[in-house]
Amino acid sequence: MNSDKPLVSVVIPAYNVEKFIPKTLESVLKQTYENLEIIVVNDGSVDKTGAIVEKILGNQNRFPYKIIHKKNEGVSVARNVGIENAKGKYIKFLDGDDWLVPDAIEVLVEACERNDCEIAFGGQDVVTPNGKVLYRYDETYVYEEGLKDAKKITKDFLLSRTHISLNSSIFLKSVIDTNQLRFTKGALFGEDNEFISKFLHFSKWAYVLDRSIAAAVFRQNSTTKKATLATFHGVASMKRLKRFFEVNNREEFVKILDEFVIPNAYAWTIGNLAFNGYPFLKWIRLGRDKNIRSQILKVKYKQNLTKMGKQLSFVKITYSLFPELAYVLLRLAGIVFRLKSRK
Repeated sequence: MNSDKPLVSVVIPAYNVEKFIPKTLESVLKQTYENLEIIVVNDGSVDKTGAIVEKILGNQNRFPYKIIHKKNEGVSVARNVGIENAKGKYIKFLDGDDWLVPDAIEVLVEACERNDCEIAFGGQDVVTPNGKVLYRYDETYVYEEGLKDAKKITKDFLLSRTHISLNSSIFLKSVIDTNQLRFTKGALFGEDNEFISKFLHFSKWAYVLDRSIAAAVFRQNSTTKKATLATFHGVASMKRLKRFFEVNNREEFVKILDEFVIPNAYAWTIGNLAFNGYPFLKWIRLGRDKNIRSQILKVKYKQNLTKMGKQLSFVKITYSLFPELAYVLLRLAGIVFRLKSRK
């Protein structure tokens, strides 16, 4: 371990990921960066996740580690427990079914240290469990490499011009501690974007890397792939964020949340339900709800011009004219995507 470099705490929340956690841990153990501590928070898994983590980390001596077994309280609480146990200068979050490229932490730390910034991030590819790329990072969002003012990055992030995922970013822990930042307990969707946006509010500089840092696994049976009304948590997360910016007198961001982010959260929720197979008649009732429909149709900003951005724009136009057709297109896309993810 190279103590000349700052310690990075890798926080991994894990829940019933026995088939995926070995590769996640392997990607951390193979990092080119030397000064890491690994914190795995086993969030009440009922499969063999805990035992697998114990075995893999117990059989290596490269990095110090801590395994915390706790009752199931959700990913937000699990990440908060990781924060409270982290000793590093930086925190690197990684979901228990995703993985990092080998030099991910090295390039993120180097970007922060060289530019004296609080956060650095790149993109992430969407892949199958076997590693086949379904979407490259640059097919989903735009990443303009360089040092950026945190206010500009906040605006670009809120407007979906770029994207910051927990997997592909690193955070200066002192910002989290000083401002008592935590993930919202019980939130199942949007809690990551809420946390990141608040972190950016308390930051001055961010460094953007135009490259892939991580791989997000499209896992058919994960919580986020289930067609339940819990997806509306994403809307609630953005409404909380709006209140946060109101309290902190960030009127520009409040306006963006009103005109784009919250309407987009409704659109994402409705789209996610169709994509994942929510019953057609129930979906139509939701899709024709006056409040939901008016929110989705009020979006005043264009999507980015990536492959995914163009697809989302097309679906929004279709929804505005023929909601039933939008459902069919999204449902077919979900079926095709699942078939591809099996290969």
